[in-house]
Amino acid sequence: MQRNSCPHAALKQMRKSHINTASRLYDWLLRAYPPEFRREFGHEMVQVFRDCYRSEERNRSLPGFWCRTLLDLFTTAAKERADNSGREGVFMNRRSDAIALLGCIAIIVVAFLLLTYGRKNEVGSILLFGYVLDAVVTTGVIGNLIVFVLAKTTKLDPLRTALWTFAVVHAVLLLFIIGVVGRSDPRFNLAATAIGYVVSFAIWAGLHYAWRHRPPVYS
Repeated sequence: MQRNSCPHAALKQMRKSHINTASRLYDWLLRAYPPEFRREFGHEMVQVFRDCYRSEERNRSLPGFWCRTLLDLFTTAAKERADNSGREGVFMNRRSDAIALLGCIAIIVVAFLLLTYGRKNEVGSILLFGYVLDAVVTTGVIGNLIVFVLAKTTKLDPLRTALWTFAVVHAVLLLFIIGVVGRSDPRFNLAATAIGYVVSFAIWAGLHYAWRHRPPVYS
């Protein structure tokens, strides 16, 4: 009886730890909203997030839940900041930010679908770029999310913020993969993985540079 209860207790503790970690991350992401909005609704939003996360975890649908949550957070945070400022320029920035977000999401989704299709059907030409697609998807989700929050909560230079953020994200994830996967997987290819992350950084850095230097007609 005791043996059966131990795994159950450990699983329960692990789920609780996951919920707490996710809630802290969501609470940090709420910084994208104006301070007045966070003070009034922040605690309630975190509590609703915890309840929904617990339910989605039981249904094994966390990826879709995170996508819906992040998209909703972006659109509502942009609206609140625009309403809070009441300036016409912010509404233009909101439209511009929405286009940038949709572009990033489209790139990540396409890379993910290509990678999934290539692995499922063993398409050599796609698998050849698998290391790059892996890095583009992983760093794209994390890096663009951090860049968005920093852009909305600080007055840092947007381009420099994006470049440094993606540099740090790529470096940390690469070191993590080398330290964890590299030690446990004998088939781990260090050179291909490193090249994949270097190319991924060049892609995201180039896209952010091109977006910040786009012609005014596209702003």
